[in-house]
Amino acid sequence: MTVMSIECTNKANNKVECSCKKSDCANHGICCECVANHRQKGNYPACLRYQDK
Repeated sequence: MTVMSIECTNKANNKVECSCKKSDCANHGICCECVANHRQKGNYPACLRYQDK
């Protein structure tokens, strides 16, 4: 997978809103990398799955 060379300017805000339970993931808070990684694997990240509130 391609790693972004630019720091995500929304990373701090994304981490607060991220519904993924794996906070130690290298892509946690970097939505574009997370979605690309899950897409490559053929599945959906937590933020795109149905969640009861």
